[in-house]
Amino acid sequence: MKKILVIGLISSFFSAGAFAAACDGSGTNANVTAPSSSTGPTGELCACNGGVAAKVLINGGAGVAVATPVFVRTGFDMQCSANTIVSFNEVSGVAFAVASGSKKGNKTFIGSSAGGGIAESGTCATTGCTGANVTTANGLATTASSS
Repeated sequence: MKKILVIGLISSFFSAGAFAAACDGSGTNANVTAPSSSTGPTGELCACNGGVAAKVLINGGAGVAVATPVFVRTGFDMQCSANTIVSFNEVSGVAFAVASGSKKGNKTFIGSSAGGGIAESGTCATTGCTGANVTTANGLATTASSS
């Protein structure tokens, strides 16, 4: 019951616009460096912002050791597909969450370190997913990663 209540509260905050989406879908993909902290969480960070296919460096890129990691201890390269919006959250030292959607698709997907699987999480408008849709999905993934 507590989990349902937390999910309901998170969903209502996101749908009410209480939080700004990490990804705005503007099409500008950029390298991402999470705030360094061993205590976490980082909050939602945008990895792919709906642009053209591009390689994005997460925490410095492949092989870079993170000085004070939250969850990701070594940076990595991420290949963003065209029109894809992807965000992640280093929830804690033992929990990680990811969410995605396509500007040309109508579904969002989530995954987390709790079980490691990817699942469909929601439906977007027929015109495609937005950064706000992915932020809502990231909230669900963050909750799942902590359970």
